[in-house]
Amino acid sequence: MSGRFGGETLQVEMQGIRPVPENERTHTSIFDNFTVWFSIDTTLANMAIGVLAIPVYNLGFWDSFACILVCNFIIVIPGAFFVTLGSRYGMRQMVLTRYSFGMIGTVIPAVANAIICLGWACINLILAGQLLSSVSEGKLPNYAGILLVAGCTLIVSLFGYHFVHKFERFAWLPLWVVFFCMLGVGAKYMSVPPIPSSDATEAGNFLSFAAAVIGYNPGWATCSADYSVKQPANTNRGAMFILAFLGAFIPSVLLQTLGVGLTTGLANNTAWASAYESNDVGGLVGAALDPLHGFGKFLVVVLAVGIMSANIPDGYSVGLSLQSTTSFFWRVPQWCFTTFAVVVYTVAAIFGAEHFSVLLNNFLLLLTYYTAPYVFVLILEHNVFRKGVYPVEHWNTMSKLPVGLAAVAAVCVGFGGALIGMNQTWFVGPLAKLIGEYGGDLGFELSIVLSIVTYLVLRYFELQYFGR
Repeated sequence: MSGRFGGETLQVEMQGIRPVPENERTHTSIFDNFTVWFSIDTTLANMAIGVLAIPVYNLGFWDSFACILVCNFIIVIPGAFFVTLGSRYGMRQMVLTRYSFGMIGTVIPAVANAIICLGWACINLILAGQLLSSVSEGKLPNYAGILLVAGCTLIVSLFGYHFVHKFERFAWLPLWVVFFCMLGVGAKYMSVPPIPSSDATEAGNFLSFAAAVIGYNPGWATCSADYSVKQPANTNRGAMFILAFLGAFIPSVLLQTLGVGLTTGLANNTAWASAYESNDVGGLVGAALDPLHGFGKFLVVVLAVGIMSANIPDGYSVGLSLQSTTSFFWRVPQWCFTTFAVVVYTVAAIFGAEHFSVLLNNFLLLLTYYTAPYVFVLILEHNVFRKGVYPVEHWNTMSKLPVGLAAVAAVCVGFGGALIGMNQTWFVGPLAKLIGEYGGDLGFELSIVLSIVTYLVLRYFELQYFGR
């Protein structure tokens, strides 16, 4: 199966998860490390995180902005670092994971990463359905919009690594036109509400919103290396890191801040408030662009279709993650998994469309509790135990890879310990209850500390006992 794009013939990717040898690394555009993450993060789901700040967490503008700025600066670092490893060793993210978790242990992060990608794709599709429903004034039901965007995504998702980069080089441009139009039209309704208070309740709300912000970009850290494995090993790693960092950081800060700004207008514009109440974020966006009349409706459609920029790599990485679980899946063509992924997250989006805010909030926080331990396990293994040495020839040899007990234990302890500080609608941990009237989420911080201590101790004994 093949197609044409940019004057080149593109074929459905069949390579799978095997390491990419140096002579096959033909991807030489270093700036793609910026554009791929800039486009992936230029999505309405990113803006929707900012929308949570005032209506859900009762924050003001400046404390919301400070949280967005600081949290994003910290959380995009691991993903940018893993991008450099993909080029350096030519191994996909879940293959790199084997050098910490072992062959069997990697099944856990691989399945978790597939769920992360499916979950975000589901959220993105729900937003697309909301947008198309709002632009049709309710004549097009959410599920119809979801099916429409999912079908377009599937068609262009099958061509793999090189097509993803080609698509993402340009996908951001029309989306930013929409966001700037939204800002220009809606700015007169926006305000700068003060910080509600400086007591323990404000601190708890701030921590809980921080957990939601932190939950976005770490999800990409679990597949970052997938998008640099075909770049030459001698590519400047410092430049790659900076480009990937800025590509994720800039759109995340700007779009989440725009989301906060839009919700400040809810008190000043009854049409916005009504649209948000009836159709959530998609309704709010449609109302913000409504003064542009027909052109505004066109922009809403562009924004809905543009959600493909995030869902295309979601479907791609699901396949790579599942292929790393068993040798049987390794033999299944990549396009089969991509098709499977699109079907699964489309069905999930249709049935979850009526619970968007709850799904977004709770799903983000659960992501944080898993991804933080995973990230720190890989960073500790790379810097403390492995010193940057990854024998590529061992990638599929169980006896040469770590047993993985330390890594699995660290993730489990980190995730389990985070429950003590969890603050979600369906469960508030005992430590979270101590912070303010509504609690404050400390799960992220607890998961990091507990996973670091656990891994450092157990990995030392694992090496002493097993020698690998």
